[in-house]
Formats: sequence, C-alpha cells, structure tokens
Amino acid sequence: MSAEDLERVPGQTVQLTPDCPVYVVLHKDPLRERIDVRASRVLDLEEDVLFLAQTDPPISREWGGTQVEVALLAPDEDNVQRPMGYVTRLLDVREDFPDAGMAVQALAVGAPRPGDFFETSLRMHYRVPVDENMGVVIRLEGFDEPELLDFSAGGARVRVSVGDPGLEGLAVGGSLGFRLLFLGSGYAAGDGVVRSLKQSEDDQSVTFGLFFTNMEIRDIRYLERMVARTVSTCRQRERDAEYV
Repeated sequence: MSAEDLERVPGQTVQLTPDCPVYVVLHKDPLRERIDVRASRVLDLEEDVLFLAQTDPPISREWGGTQVEVALLAPDEDNVQRPMGYVTRLLDVREDFPDAGMAVQALAVGAPRPGDFFETSLRMHYRVPVDENMGVVIRLEGFDEPELLDFSAGGARVRVSVGDPGLEGLAVGGSLGFRLLFLGSGYAAGDGVVRSLKQSEDDQSVTFGLFFTNMEIRDIRYLERMVARTVSTCRQRERDAEYV
C-alpha cells in the first residue's frame, strides 16, 4: 500500500496498511444493545478489494454478499484512539490467500473509497463504574494486579502500574485472555482486545480499554445477566440516596 491509501477525515488520519489491526462488525442491534465484532488484520489491498485475515470465530462463505462494517482505531487531533469505520460487503472467503509464505484463509471485502470513513462505535453497552464494595474484579493474562475501573457487557477499562510485566509488548490491537469475576457468584472469560492505551500524567500507571471477544455463549449470557443486576443495584442506590 502507498500514500494513496491514506485517507484524512476531519480531525482523523485513517490508514489501512498490511498487518494493521481491524475489526469486522457483522451485526448491530441498538435496540437490544447487541453487537457482533470480530478482530482481524489487513493482509493486502488489490485495486478495489481489501483482504483481511479470517476471524475467530470464523466467518463462513455463507455470509457472502452481506453488508458488514470494517473498523479500525485511528488517532484524533489529541492523539486519542477512536474507532473509524466504513460500510462494505463481504465479497468472498478465500481459502488459499498467500501471506508470509503461507496459504491462509482470507476475507475479501470491498475497499474504502474517499469519504467512506465515519466515526463509529465498537461498544453498545452501559458502562458500570466499579467501587471496592461491588465485589467485581478482573484477572488478565500476564498481569499481576490489574485494577478494574469500569466494565460493561462488551468491555472494560483497566489500570495497572508502569512496572507491571504484562505491559511489555502490549499495544493497541493486541489481545489477552481475561476473566471477569463476580465474587461469590461466578465469572465470564474470553479475550480482551486492546482499544486504547494512555499513560497517567505522573507516569506511574497506564490505563487501557478492552473490548471482549471470543466468549462462549454461556459466558456472554452470564455477563449480560450480571451487568443488568449490577446496573439495577447501582440505580437503586442512586434513588435511595435522593431520600437521605
């Protein structure tokens, strides 16, 4: 790809380059607050066709012709990563696309045209702030003591100290295993894809946002129930406080 593949959106720079992390949005249901987002990466651009790595779980050829959204995280004027996407169609699923000397499965989608990108969202869930009495903690693969700041059915925001060994090699678009524990009840597990990374002003901690993917149906349903229960409890406390 070349400079011609660089697109500028007001306040944003969007660039699709090989190995760039992207997200394929198969389904959005704002009324039910449901979204199906799958992580991928750019393999190549051939004229008006963009080739993406197969997702996990995979997208089958039966989705051919379906309208999808392709999104990526791009820095705005303040260097904050924001999701930018464009709407296209899944053209085909290639079984033997050449990548680094290997034949891999690839998704062929329509490439973006000038003006196609718009600011989008990869999350459609109410975010619950965490306090110490809530009994909700997160465990992250490779991290010692991650501090859960808030969570939803679609992701979480976590803070760690700058000396935490898990930060080595961590980057936007990277993925790590998570387990969200509701103490005394159970847990939901899957992979957390890093959406943002920000170091504190005193350089003592790093805050990063995750969105959850690769979860079993059981975990998804459990997490949705627990989030709804937690939100209900929090709102009841707010209503009670009005009468104190």
